[in-house]
Amino acid sequence: MPTEPEATAFLTWLAGYLAAFLLLLWLSRQFRESFLDWITLKDPLGLRFWRQNILFAAFSLAYFAVAVLFLGS
Repeated sequence: MPTEPEATAFLTWLAGYLAAFLLLLWLSRQFRESFLDWITLKDPLGLRFWRQNILFAAFSLAYFAVAVLFLGS
């Protein structure tokens, strides 16, 4: 059963984002600790997480912009 090209593109895009996220969780102690603070509601809005990980925030915005531009049509 062939899959839709849009579904394949979305799953590829999602896998790339999750791979980067999980790699950061695994390699960066600061990233992991600030993420756990966010999830356990010590930082309920996630503002400290995004401020401490500004490069990941920029990556996330750019990655989602790519999704809107290329997967949105």
